[in-house]
Amino acid sequence: MLQDSFIETSVTRKTGFTEVIFNTFLVTACIITVFFVNFIPLSLGYNAWFITGIISFGIVAGVVILIKREKKIYEIEMSNDLVDCAVINGDNKRDDLVSFSIKDCEYIGPVTSDRYESDKADSHYVVKMTDFKNFDIEDTYWYFLVVQEGAKIMVVFHYKDEMYQVFRRYNPRNTIPMNKLPKPAAKKEGDEGAE
Repeated sequence: MLQDSFIETSVTRKTGFTEVIFNTFLVTACIITVFFVNFIPLSLGYNAWFITGIISFGIVAGVVILIKREKKIYEIEMSNDLVDCAVINGDNKRDDLVSFSIKDCEYIGPVTSDRYESDKADSHYVVKMTDFKNFDIEDTYWYFLVVQEGAKIMVVFHYKDEMYQVFRRYNPRNTIPMNKLPKPAAKKEGDEGAE
């Protein structure tokens, strides 16, 4: 008798260089705008502290909301053969991305496989549930290729070892066998270092 399997993983999207530059620019522009919104009426002799205060508060609140929205947590729940992918935004709102059965996948394997680039080019949607938007091509990232309602969807995710048994149980034909996985480069004798 088969036991039920339940695997849940979550990955927090890390901010890359462009996000840091964008946030720095946004905060700097906010400070300069608030300064001018308050300084110009004062220099012209108008006493408009109430109006400029409301405008300044609105600008700061908008910047805070924009920065909080950048935080995303990607979550995969696998219950037997059912896979649910969701994103939790910075405002703690959960949005479902895609749900499918492992049995319906055309391919399950690492992004280092020979098929990855052609599958990515043929896909209508690519859902990256990884810690970086532009991730390195490594064996730690795998992908599902599934067709739903006529559209090919590729879901890239962070692989855990306990997932492989579930993949092979429900879709052995389309899951890459362990003996076909790319092997890491062998160490040379002189690369061991001083120990």
